[in-house]
Amino acid sequence: MLSCLVTKAQMVIGGRALCLDTVTNTLFATVPENMFGHDAMLQVVKDQGWQQVDIDGTDIINGTFLFSGISAERKWAVTATKADSTQLNATLQFTFLPIVQLLPAEGDSQFSNEYQRGMVLFSHPDSATTDTLTARIKWRGGTTNATNKHKRNYKLNFDEDHRFFGLRNDDKWMLDAGQPDVFRLRNRIAMDLWNKMARKPYYADQEPKTLNGVRGDIVELFLGNEWRGIYNLSEFIDRKQLKLKKIDDKTGIIRGCLYKGVSWNKTKMFDIFDSYDNSKDTFYGYEFKYPELGDDSDTIDWAPLIAANNFVRESDDDEFEQHVSEYFDMPVLMDYNIFYNVVNAVDNAGKNMYWAIYDKTSTKQLTPTPWDLDATFGQRWGGRLVYEIDEGFYNSPEFRLDFELMLTYRLFRDNFNDYVGQLNERYRQLRLPGQPLHTDSIISIVTRYYQAVKNSGAAKREEEKWSQDTDVWGDIIDFDTEYIYICDWIRRRMEFIDVTELPLFYKKSYFDELGVRMPTSHFQSPTSQIYNLKGQRMEDSIQLKPGIYIKCGKKFIK
Repeated sequence: MLSCLVTKAQMVIGGRALCLDTVTNTLFATVPENMFGHDAMLQVVKDQGWQQVDIDGTDIINGTFLFSGISAERKWAVTATKADSTQLNATLQFTFLPIVQLLPAEGDSQFSNEYQRGMVLFSHPDSATTDTLTARIKWRGGTTNATNKHKRNYKLNFDEDHRFFGLRNDDKWMLDAGQPDVFRLRNRIAMDLWNKMARKPYYADQEPKTLNGVRGDIVELFLGNEWRGIYNLSEFIDRKQLKLKKIDDKTGIIRGCLYKGVSWNKTKMFDIFDSYDNSKDTFYGYEFKYPELGDDSDTIDWAPLIAANNFVRESDDDEFEQHVSEYFDMPVLMDYNIFYNVVNAVDNAGKNMYWAIYDKTSTKQLTPTPWDLDATFGQRWGGRLVYEIDEGFYNSPEFRLDFELMLTYRLFRDNFNDYVGQLNERYRQLRLPGQPLHTDSIISIVTRYYQAVKNSGAAKREEEKWSQDTDVWGDIIDFDTEYIYICDWIRRRMEFIDVTELPLFYKKSYFDELGVRMPTSHFQSPTSQIYNLKGQRMEDSIQLKPGIYIKCGKKFIK
């Protein structure tokens, strides 16, 4: 049996184990939300070794206790005593959010970049038990996983498949900290919006259970005996989620492929790829996610992704218009373009997005999927300090997103196959009352999560724990203020797109002003040149003023 280091919770209330936060000397229990605002007689079971437990001075003898007026603010004094006179004095608080506790194996003080054995205790308020699960656990993330970061993301690889929140039954789950986000929940909110508005991939008739996005819900996380905050317990984007075809067992032929953009290094389709190496799972800013090299297969196949990229870059106008739908899942791409604009996903073009092929033996169509959506709804990407030069520019609700993917740029510039007209019609449908992009519909998603963290008390705990931390660049975390800001930002953003953004897409002169021209061959590619954030070419790179620019498809700061 796996041995883990943890101070015992002293008791179980309502079938769910308590978690002790030794930083604040507080015990936490989760109960159903409908108990808040009411009295509740709950069963109390002492853990082995504790002879006596008192709650507000009442000795728990008959195994039950009447908790009067349960709320996020109400606290009870708890005293627990062992036979050797060891005593614990703490306060008890309730939440109605699920509680997850990660316990490192004995001998390990914490988790790291490498998988380590551990236990995961999961208490759901609507369940009368606490699940005890064994897993391999590690940190996850790119820039959020630097050595100076504090509120970590975690990847959980359970020994057996497990189902959370009635979602998929799988052994791989993620705990997303919302580390750079002062609202902590933008990633979850934006992905919920995508799941509501996006059309199914082109192969949905063959795979009706395909999910082109991830689902999840918020929890409160304990790392050992320390409360670590609000987290999003989420599914992963992978072959199983997208229902891509597995490798053929008999022939070993690769069928489904999944690629991820992990940086801006040539993932925006502005460059030509001359060669690739199927023995390496990374390639110019892309990472091969399925099949996994070494685990699923001894080789991978970059060819479909490279072919699509080079088609976008090299095809003439007639060829592009005639064949673009053979390379890309156009309805989903259209929804991605709309979504990208609505949430102002400044960090999600090329980078932080997946491209999937259902079965490359029968099709070459790539379906896009968004990922890592912290920098949305007016949140800066990269942090406040990075953009002191031009504060408020990127996160403005009136910010006009550049056409950072060459694919998108070409579709809009020449309106191939009436792409802009179709997109406009799709957008107008989604904006109708009751539809996903109606302003009230978007705000309702934000409101649901805000009320959950606010009314459970988790928001106050998060504010006290993480305000002014370097993870958020010294910002104050204030959920009330941020909720008002996000709702106002959404209203202004949607009005801006309605009145300004979409009508502008019809004007070809706008694209002429961008200054980007399609080269006649890749030898004339302008991507070594420097552009400003409007896509205008900077003639004299030596005389650049301080600001943000693009070179080789990648942003840099002067």
